[in-house]
Amino acid sequence: MKTNFHPHETVLETYDVTGITAELVQWDAAIWCGCLEYAANNTDEPDVDAALNRFMALPFDAVRKAEEDWDICVSLNYLSADRPNGVMFGFLAESDEQPEECNILRTPAALYIRIALTDETAHALGHDPWPGGIPPHEWIGKQIAPTFGYSYGSDTLPIVEYYGFYDPAGNAHTYRYLYVPVEKVEE
Repeated sequence: MKTNFHPHETVLETYDVTGITAELVQWDAAIWCGCLEYAANNTDEPDVDAALNRFMALPFDAVRKAEEDWDICVSLNYLSADRPNGVMFGFLAESDEQPEECNILRTPAALYIRIALTDETAHALGHDPWPGGIPPHEWIGKQIAPTFGYSYGSDTLPIVEYYGFYDPAGNAHTYRYLYVPVEKVEE
């Protein structure tokens, strides 16, 4: 499988996990631009449709992106029950100077493990294909990361679905990756 690099990331290690590739990735601090919605409390889901509809209505030609043909769906606070869950659809941005319709999310430098979100990945890990919705972060956080000496990272870091090269004819993206924050387990 082709590995795609983004301007804010560096692949540190590549692992073979039952025939699929998992990569340890260092992210630099990043600015994301898009549309963000939080749940009203610590137990409900955010209004994903509202965030997506706002995102689709953005003046895309005015957004200052850091890369073309890639977008994200960020899940916030899903590793903690202490804060409302959030969802953001957006792009890696050049700066926080964006159209007023946009929300800005800044993420600090951190380690992530990423996998391709494919049916093959699901099957190799012993799961049914992911149908969408809350990303299957357990595949990385509970199944892959411990094998290589990592655990979930800070619960303030987002879980990110990174999508590349949308094909309108097939109504699908060429690439779909899942990034989950991790940290090295102290021995």
